[in-house]
Amino acid sequence: MALHTKLEIEFDPAWLAGPGFPRERGRALLRLLAALEESSSLREAARAAGVSYRFAWGALGDAARLFGAPLVEMQRGRGARLSALGRKVVEVDRRVRAALGEHHERLRAEVSSLLSAALPGTRPKLSLHASHDLALAALPDLCAPRVEVDLVFRGSDDCLAALARGECDLAGFHVADALPRAAAAAAALGKWLDPKRHTLLHFVARQQGLIVRPGSRIRSVHDLARPGVRFIHRQSAAEEPSVASAVAAGRADAGFGLRADATRFKLSFVPLAVERYFIACAKTTLRSAGMQAMLEVMRSREFAARVARLPGYDAANAGRREALDAALAWVEK
Repeated sequence: MALHTKLEIEFDPAWLAGPGFPRERGRALLRLLAALEESSSLREAARAAGVSYRFAWGALGDAARLFGAPLVEMQRGRGARLSALGRKVVEVDRRVRAALGEHHERLRAEVSSLLSAALPGTRPKLSLHASHDLALAALPDLCAPRVEVDLVFRGSDDCLAALARGECDLAGFHVADALPRAAAAAAALGKWLDPKRHTLLHFVARQQGLIVRPGSRIRSVHDLARPGVRFIHRQSAAEEPSVASAVAAGRADAGFGLRADATRFKLSFVPLAVERYFIACAKTTLRSAGMQAMLEVMRSREFAARVARLPGYDAANAGRREALDAALAWVEK
């Protein structure tokens, strides 16, 4: 995530290093090993990993000395293929990335928000309590030059309750079509929001379905009833990526989640429904300078381009104002 177009906040689980083998070399080696899973040619794998053929040979030799055994087996007429140790290194790297991915996503938003508060100049500030969504990470970044966005991830019901109590300016939540959680979201709307005081802004639409471990032969919800299938339930809307993390780490065969999360963790996906993600606020907040700046960002080409990078997402109606019953109609149709 970029901050004021200069600073980029990135977290990288660069765990592979050793004497004479710096972390940057470890990152490149892991890319090379992953590419070798898809190709038996070292030259092609090097090209896919963005390194030279000479570098690939050198890194593999250094890694063999570091581990005390080769990570790749070279056979005449058969090209290159991962050794048992090489396959294990690739597996470990994926487990590390799966375990840290969701935490890094949240930290990017938090760090950007914290740094924005220390920048010179005065800017309006908006506090946004929201259920987890990957597209939300772009808001503090793109809004930063004109308005500070304090983003806090919570469950949908907690966010709406906080807005009703005046503890935040904006509340982000999602409503699913034809999924059991839709009824709960509708109940929360009626409980916490007042049509005379509050309004909705459409944020994004996103594909929801089954996040599936590749090779599990799960192609529909009916397959979940098969003996031995391990299904993980989503604990709360604030912990959306935990399902994909669990499946990627081998702790479950399937769970409900977003196409974008499945793609991020290189998992299979069975589409089931579309969710609409809304941002609720007081009608008076819409007239503020900070909110007007945020609306311009949400309707901008730059925001649409960011969202387009997320598989299964659609930001065509971002920033469009809707009545509270728009979310209820989505549930009831």
